[in-house]
Amino acid sequence: MNTSIPIKIVDGVQLIANTKGICKVVVSNHDAKTDLSWDRFVRLNAAAKAVIASGAKTILDAGGFDGALGLFLTDLETNPGAERELGVDRELGVEIDLIDPATTGGSVLEIPAADGSYDAVAAIDVLEHIDPKNRVKALAEFARVAREYVILNYPCQDSKDAQALVLKLTNNPLIKEHVQWALPDSDWVLGEMDRYGFKGTVKAHTSIAIWLGQYLTLNLVPDKALELNRHLIENFADEPCGKALYHLVVCRRNDGPDLAR
Repeated sequence: MNTSIPIKIVDGVQLIANTKGICKVVVSNHDAKTDLSWDRFVRLNAAAKAVIASGAKTILDAGGFDGALGLFLTDLETNPGAERELGVDRELGVEIDLIDPATTGGSVLEIPAADGSYDAVAAIDVLEHIDPKNRVKALAEFARVAREYVILNYPCQDSKDAQALVLKLTNNPLIKEHVQWALPDSDWVLGEMDRYGFKGTVKAHTSIAIWLGQYLTLNLVPDKALELNRHLIENFADEPCGKALYHLVVCRRNDGPDLAR
């Protein structure tokens, strides 16, 4: 396991070896969601809602590091009221696999799975950390192993000035990749997914202004960050945004059901 990645591995999730490079995600403590940083919470929460709305039962969390996405997907089994709030009606129970070079040893550029192995592939804040020359290959792999849906989330290009400021103030290596490799262009992403037979929609979400204060605190005053993050999660997880930090891209096969809401 590569512990050099500057993200705290969340408690409450176990990874069980499944296939070489892929692990099964088993959630033991849903309350661990509140231990996440606010920025991880909001992006995983947004992506999980899209996965739930799709009705997918088998999900590949591509590049999800510690499998924290599972905290949001399997919580329906212990909190069925959450499903009613989302306006969806399906049987409970999902299966989640994880592939990540730092934690499972697998690469999203060569996913060891057959075509159409999963109802949905979710890649949350992954594409911006892939060298631009390899992003086409990553999207092609997501499309290949996804039976019906590919769900992506990444910082949008409108946030590039804020990303540059955070890099200047923190020198965070993840933000450095955002700046040096450039953030994904959503029109390009939609065009690529269309080539693979997927139609996509884009939803902008999460306040850049809140992220700036939260992320700087997380990096510069880490001993104060846990209390701040919990306050933000409890009170500002769905705060409306003026200028958005993220784009959530939901893609479905052209012959699949319409996910537009």
